[in-house]
Amino acid sequence: MQLTLDSGESVLIDKTTWEESPYGQDSSLSHDQLEALRTASDHRRATSRAVYLLSKRDLSRRELEQRLCREKGRYQPEKRELAAETAERMQEYGYINDAAYAARLAEQYTHARLYPRRRVVQALLQKGIDRDIAYQAAEGVCVDDAKLALEFLRKKRYTVPKESKEFDRIAAAMARYGFAGEDIRRAMRRWMEETDFE
Repeated sequence: MQLTLDSGESVLIDKTTWEESPYGQDSSLSHDQLEALRTASDHRRATSRAVYLLSKRDLSRRELEQRLCREKGRYQPEKRELAAETAERMQEYGYINDAAYAARLAEQYTHARLYPRRRVVQALLQKGIDRDIAYQAAEGVCVDDAKLALEFLRKKRYTVPKESKEFDRIAAAMARYGFAGEDIRRAMRRWMEETDFE
């Protein structure tokens, strides 16, 4: 609802907050009463938006805070405190659980995208997951990075290199993807053995 004050200023108040308040159309509000009403309205709207966002997909606490600070495509730093309070409340209600979210993402990144551990950690950090939680989630996926590297080679369907230059190009691509040197070498050896055998 839009309230128009005697000064001509307009204030947007959540409809339910207004209906639950003791005020009516011609009520006289002090500055403190108006601020209390505006604060209650902001909290209700932030909570409704948080529940809506979380009903669409899982988010980390930091992702939720960032989304609550955005309005009409613009980041509004003045909303940070309210966003943090709302995210805290969502966490208390059990709607946010960064550890469980990180574990699910780590499984998905490892098995669907063939991310090695260190790339999983980086991806989780970008989602706003705490570093310790990100490392625990990545370690919780029991897959050898060398096996992932071998699967990566099979999936990409590279031709077995005839020259060291080609070998280096493939190894560099794998390193950029996040694989460690030792895992790349082990996977390459196994891959070449398989291909020769076939």
